[in-house]
Amino acid sequence: MRLPALLLSFAMLTCATARAQDSAPVILCLTEFPPFNSEQLPKQGPLIELATEAFKRAGRRIDAQFMPWARALKEAEGGRCALFGIWRNAARDQVFDYSKPIIQMELGFFGRRGVALDFNDPRVLAGLLIGIQRATYLPPLLDNKNLRFDLGNDLLSSMRKLVRERVDLAYGNRALGQHLLASDPDLGAAVEWKSPALEVKDHLLGFAKSYEGGGALLKGFNKGLDSMKADGSYRKILSAGGLDVAR
Repeated sequence: MRLPALLLSFAMLTCATARAQDSAPVILCLTEFPPFNSEQLPKQGPLIELATEAFKRAGRRIDAQFMPWARALKEAEGGRCALFGIWRNAARDQVFDYSKPIIQMELGFFGRRGVALDFNDPRVLAGLLIGIQRATYLPPLLDNKNLRFDLGNDLLSSMRKLVRERVDLAYGNRALGQHLLASDPDLGAAVEWKSPALEVKDHLLGFAKSYEGGGALLKGFNKGLDSMKADGSYRKILSAGGLDVAR
């Protein structure tokens, strides 16, 4: 009789462990990135609000932990959290599995209002000084040794240099830049987004392939996100957060 009793005890322990895992919050590692997510925004920003609701529909809750990007990436690579706000590349594809796109982000130029520049012409672009953030991702058009860059700490500093005519263009995320312009009327009167975008990136939730149960969590998150798009709550949350939901 001992063997069946042991098997029963093992089964009960396994079920208890599974229940404990299901009740624990899903830890999301992420960085400050207004207007998408920030500890200073209502409900920590519209993307965290989306993630909270999508996981809620899958029967899970989340714990959003803000930290520098390098630490967030390291924690997620080690399977200690999910990485919220990851963009794909070949190296990351070896480590992570991804959700469906949460939102698409436009990368491109800001310039002085009323100043037209044909930055799609390589000869014109080569004659300009472009403000960029140190260590930032550059799209293929800007991955060119013939271009001239002014390195700064962030997009805001590049925009201020635009106003002082110290750079000709400032490169960055469209929604982030427009958030900065809306927060500073003087800057907003002098600087504008220059269409079209150079590149559009999918903003994703990523679990390391080593993360136990990551596949099931991604499946539940995707299902929740799809249902939010179907019932209109996805669009409502993004619009309330001031984000463009045309894509």
